[in-house]
Amino acid sequence: MPDLQEDLQALADRKAAESAGDFDTVLTTARTRKRRLTAGLTVLGAAVVVAAVAVVPTLRPAHNAPVAGSPVPTNAVAPPELEQQPNPAPVQKAGPLTLTSAKALKAGGQVVASFPDKKVRNVTFTLSSAAKPDVPLYTLVAKVPGDATTPYSMKVNPGESGIAIPQYTSAGPYTLALPKGLAAGSYKVCTLSGALLCGLVTVG
Repeated sequence: MPDLQEDLQALADRKAAESAGDFDTVLTTARTRKRRLTAGLTVLGAAVVVAAVAVVPTLRPAHNAPVAGSPVPTNAVAPPELEQQPNPAPVQKAGPLTLTSAKALKAGGQVVASFPDKKVRNVTFTLSSAAKPDVPLYTLVAKVPGDATTPYSMKVNPGESGIAIPQYTSAGPYTLALPKGLAAGSYKVCTLSGALLCGLVTVG
C-alpha cells in the first residue's frame, strides 16, 4: 500500500507540474501573439500615415494653377495705362489789321480795313466783343464794287450754315459797315481768310 500511495502521489505531482508548465506555455504564447499583433498594428498605422502624406500633396492644387473656366493667373504686374491726351490745336497768332474811320464810330457807321501784308483776302470779316474775342457776334461783308447791297452785316446764329456771300477777293482796303443797334463798347474785327489779322474799334 505505501508503494501505491507513493506512485499515486508521484503521478499527481507530475500532472501538477505538467499543468503548471502548460499554463506558462499558454501565457508565453499569448504574450508573444500580443506583441506580434501590436507590432503589426504599429506597422499598419505607419503605412497608413505614409500613404496619407503621399496623397495630400497630390490632392492639393498646385500654386497658381489655373482653374477651368477662369483666366490664367499671372504674377506679372501690368503697367499702368497712360491716357492719351489729344494735343490742343495750336493758337493762331493774329497779325495787325488797320481800322480807320473819318469820324467817331457809332452803330451803323463805316470803317476801312487795310492789310499791312498786302495779301489778297475775301470780303468777309468777323466782329466780336473785345471782352469775349472767341465768340463771334456778327459776320461783316465788305463793299464789293458794283454791288449796291454791300457792305452789310449778319448776326451769327450757332448752327446756321449755307449763307450766300459775294465771291470777291482783293488786297484791300475794304470798307465795312458796323451793325445797326450795336451797343457802345470795344469790339474786335478779324479777317476770315488768309493769315489772321485783327484790329480793335470803339463804338460810342
